[in-house]
Amino acid sequence: MIETKPPLEEDRLRLRAEERSSRSLVPAAWLRPLANAPEAARQLAGRVERIATEANRALESRTRIPPLWLSFIAFVIVPSFAGAVYFAFFAAEQFMVETRFAVRAIEMEAMATPKGESAAFTFTPSGQNAYIVTSYIRSRAIVTDVSSKLDLRAIYRRPEADFWARLRRDATIDALTDYWQSMVETTVDANSSLVTVKVRAFRKGDALALASAIVAASESLVNRISERARRDATAMAEKDVRRAFESVQAALADLHKFRDEFGVIDPSLTGGEIVALLAPLVAQKIKLEGELFVAGHELSADAPTVRVLREQLESAEKQIKELKGRLTSSDGKSPSSSTMSGILAKFEELEVRKALAERFYALSKADHDRALLRANRQSIYLTVFVPPAEPEIARYPHRVTYPVLIFLAFAVVWSIFVLLLATIEDHRL
Repeated sequence: MIETKPPLEEDRLRLRAEERSSRSLVPAAWLRPLANAPEAARQLAGRVERIATEANRALESRTRIPPLWLSFIAFVIVPSFAGAVYFAFFAAEQFMVETRFAVRAIEMEAMATPKGESAAFTFTPSGQNAYIVTSYIRSRAIVTDVSSKLDLRAIYRRPEADFWARLRRDATIDALTDYWQSMVETTVDANSSLVTVKVRAFRKGDALALASAIVAASESLVNRISERARRDATAMAEKDVRRAFESVQAALADLHKFRDEFGVIDPSLTGGEIVALLAPLVAQKIKLEGELFVAGHELSADAPTVRVLREQLESAEKQIKELKGRLTSSDGKSPSSSTMSGILAKFEELEVRKALAERFYALSKADHDRALLRANRQSIYLTVFVPPAEPEIARYPHRVTYPVLIFLAFAVVWSIFVLLLATIEDHRL
């Protein structure tokens, strides 16, 4: 007796046959007549169906690219190929000029020799100032300084430049500074304080002009630093010198005013002249007193000789009193400004003030000279030992190295991303 297939089993086989791909090795229509076949035939049909399904899957796996390789092509191969095409056919040639210079601090030291003192120069590296110079070269300040001599926008928008490396037409000063930093490289040797500067441009002459402008701007910066340090070192000493000089001028002005007011150039000399006049009068007075004493014993008080001697004595005493009144105060109190002693005291006070001011000025001037000498001993110099020279060949871009680096960079990023996804899938299981 032949067994028939249940309707449900027949529907299941029909649905499986419809889901198979049109590229199946054994079409489903071939297996439909076997639905009502005996059990052995249906088993054979099931085996053939499984074999056909596995064959279809194998064929589809061969003709379809795995998603992993699709992502590698999209995220690694395509960008690397684009970069290789750009560097091979579109990237403009860039000429590089290299210059090297040293920042040195020169110190002078006094050395004793048989003929006296002489100056000895000592050259020491100035690492801090070298880093200051390199920071200046990569700053907006040098862009402004160089732009006053060269048209940086025109230099970096030459027709030779390609669309990617060219400076934008509407670039701001900040964008120009960023572009400048990408075209200029600076390095400093920490041990010797040697500075290396590399500048790139799209023309040979432009690269040479930019390198020369950088050296000139750096020299100007070093000179300003040295001059500022010199001014700071001598500023306080200069203030002391000016203050002392003003004190001397004030003392001289007071002395001049004193001489104009009293009509005396040197009170000590004037007092000496008065004393010289007073000495003969005192001697004459003593003589007249002696003669009057003798005449008073020999002659009467009303005798003409006695009266003459008395009048001469009174005249000498009057002159002596007047001269003494000009020298000192008669009341014994503090010296008056009208007497020679008061004038001499005021004059001596002014002289002492003048002498102190002159002494202070001399000391301040000496301190200023020493400060200036110390400042001059610590000068900063920029010495160029590799001057800029016009290049003969273009050094940039590296048409082989850059595409390889681009490929390696994208490959590394893609590998990291794939590993992260694999790790996430492992944690989900």
